Amino acid sequence: MKKLILIIISIVITLPLISCAIGKEELVSVPSLVGLKLRDAEKIAEEKGLLVKVVKSDFAKDYPIDYIISQDPGPYVLVKKGRIINVVISSGPPKVLVPDFIGMNFKDAQELIYQNKLQLGNIEEISVPNVEVGIILDQSPSPKTYVEEGTRIDLKISKGTLYQIPSLIGLSIEEAKSVIVTSGFSVGKIIKKSNPAYPSNVIWDQDPAPLTYGSKDTIIDLYVNP
Repeated sequence: MKKLILIIISIVITLPLISCAIGKEELVSVPSLVGLKLRDAEKIAEEKGLLVKVVKSDFAKDYPIDYIISQDPGPYVLVKKGRIINVVISSGPPKVLVPDFIGMNFKDAQELIYQNKLQLGNIEEISVPNVEVGIILDQSPSPKTYVEEGTRIDLKISKGTLYQIPSLIGLSIEEAKSVIVTSGFSVGKIIKKSNPAYPSNVIWDQDPAPLTYGSKDTIIDLYVNP
């Protein structure tokens, strides 16, 4: 009985092939073309008596341009010689239109970079008169160009108009406050901390340090002997 069942199954499997053979229609197994370059895929298909037709191109992160990302019919399906294998080829990784960041403040530009699946690149700070701190002055790549996802965006950012921090060392608290205000800065914390090298009630340190540069909203903390 078991032998009879095997014979029946064999007949069911081979009958279509026999019929094709009788009709002089040779069947071939469809090769696996996914992951191959289009030219190579066409050559392999041709060797089996098949044809390749590109029906679509699409973005594909994992496949270079002109590589096959899908096929129909699939691999190992038996088809007649001369059958067309429809394929979709890659247009390369997904592209992103670079936004225009120029004139935007850094915080907003940074958020927009990540929203567009890009990455923050190098930051260069430049002093430019009459431009507020943190304003984007230039960018690379240029606005409205297409780049791959994850591309790094380099920015040039305004440091604003900077002013030199006055030296307050050796002044009294009141003298230091007067110099700070007349210089256009703001008085910060008065920190009483002992320094034997200076007399009482005299400024012996400051933050930011003397002769560095800061914007007009810079706050200067003072260290004074008790």
